[in-house]
Amino acid sequence: MPAVRHRHHHSTSEDSSGMSRGSGSPTPAPSDHAFAPAEPPFGRGHPFHMAIVKSGNHPYLRALIVFAPLGWLAGILGGPTQLVFWFNLIAMVPLMALITIAIAELSATLGPFLHELLKATLGNSLELMVGFVASQRGQGRIFHSMIVGSILCYSLLVLGGCFLISGYDREHLYFDRNLTSIMSSLMIMVCIALVLPGIMVTFPSLDTLSLDAVVTSHEVRMVSYGIAIILLILLAIFLLFQLKTHAAIFHVAERTGRAQLEESDTESHRGDVLPEERPVVFTPKTACLALAGGVSCLALCTVYLIDSVSAALERGTGTSFPILVWVPVVGNLTKSFTIVVISRQGHVEAAVRTILNSVLRLTLLVVPVLVLTGWSLGQSVTLQLDNFEATMLFLAAMVTNHVIHEGRTNYFDGLMLCGTYVIAGVAFYVCPGISPNTDMATVVDPLP
Repeated sequence: MPAVRHRHHHSTSEDSSGMSRGSGSPTPAPSDHAFAPAEPPFGRGHPFHMAIVKSGNHPYLRALIVFAPLGWLAGILGGPTQLVFWFNLIAMVPLMALITIAIAELSATLGPFLHELLKATLGNSLELMVGFVASQRGQGRIFHSMIVGSILCYSLLVLGGCFLISGYDREHLYFDRNLTSIMSSLMIMVCIALVLPGIMVTFPSLDTLSLDAVVTSHEVRMVSYGIAIILLILLAIFLLFQLKTHAAIFHVAERTGRAQLEESDTESHRGDVLPEERPVVFTPKTACLALAGGVSCLALCTVYLIDSVSAALERGTGTSFPILVWVPVVGNLTKSFTIVVISRQGHVEAAVRTILNSVLRLTLLVVPVLVLTGWSLGQSVTLQLDNFEATMLFLAAMVTNHVIHEGRTNYFDGLMLCGTYVIAGVAFYVCPGISPNTDMATVVDPLP
């Protein structure tokens, strides 16, 4: 990555005298400027971008890019599957950092809508690439495991890490209750939609004597395609809600977080953590080139990574644990670490919103796009998840909603979320693996 340049920026203080905690979360006072936040909710002024640039340009992280050619070479030469897997997985860490930085640098050029769309697609390049490669090779179980693993990683491990690291020396952490309630409720609804095809097969009609009561693979596919289309429509409406009709809610939450940050800094004597300088890494042209190069290299790493996992599963020497745990945790390591860092700096509001947005982008865009792409290419890609994975997905959504719905939390809530993720990881580790070529829907065809 190129050296970081800086643009000087003089931050302005905001009046937080109108803040109230009577309801358990800060409430901004009415103001003529309530709908004009001092900083945009995206781009170089956002705390996430400031932190990802600093983390992504660390010399140790940039040095990991050497694992990309090593992983390709090991895959071409047919090296040990574990070696191929870990070389290509480690290479994804700096590649995902490069992609994330390039997208943030393009934000000022693209505007909020295109920037949000780009973050939902290439910002989730890891999940998108794994899902696309696995689906094209008829390995739908790997695609499902990757999506479930990423959602669990964000909603349990990363969110719990934010609360644990940020709140161990504070009584409470506060964030906007109204906004998180909207986003977490949407996440629960989407998770219910994702597990619905599996529920249809697991709990068929009580009329067990009739062949019409059996859920067929065709019906599972039709329901999956219908859900995918509805999720895309829901995404379009959510973007309209977020960027147009109710943009004020998001802007007020941003101002609330800043006022809370200033109050927290006064109490803890940490000084102003809002940066005085905004790092600039790429121009729009070089950002496009970096994005194209990063995505291309990531796609090649994904191919060899999927091949190594598939070979291990086919030989019966592995489980779905690598895709459920190692790929989401290691592949998104830089992004997850950055979210925890900005939370510790006092931007808890921004961290929670980034996590919820990451989950919503995965479920509202990446999943339906992969399902509909498989449909258009004649691949049987459905939303029928493994029963255990679907159960964990639904429980994670419920636990997350319960923790954040009051608009305040503490370090013990974070510890519980992390503990839940560890327990789930242990269960995934001992759970028998499913053949990557197995499509659960194929076993429910009626008898001729």
